Amino acid sequence: MAVVPFFVLMGAVWWAVGDDVRELSTGEDVAVIEISGCTSEGSPVNGQAPYCKGKWRFADGRVGGGRIFGGATAEGDTVFAGDGFAYRSKSSLIWSVVMIGAVGVGMLGVVIGVGVAYLRDKARRLRE
Repeated sequence: MAVVPFFVLMGAVWWAVGDDVRELSTGEDVAVIEISGCTSEGSPVNGQAPYCKGKWRFADGRVGGGRIFGGATAEGDTVFAGDGFAYRSKSSLIWSVVMIGAVGVGMLGVVIGVGVAYLRDKARRLRE
């Protein structure tokens, strides 16, 4: 019963990385066609990444819009975007997947380590 919080937290981590992986697989390089304002307040550490609001055009002619995360962006710039999301560069999204994935793997290692320690302790007590 004590490992349930670990599994819940691990599920949340994998859900978060799943969204980023989905964005990586569905996104494409697009041209920014309009910028309506940028903010540089906050930092990724406190969950407030800098962004610009704008619109972009996909290769098939569709137009998307919303926040473009990653700092100052100008009309004509190329960004990595999909339906409902945009990033100044694809590398920031890849970095996010790697870091969140590493946290998830680390948490899995902790759960396995605690389980192995418990089983060893239980076996030691049975021998005594």
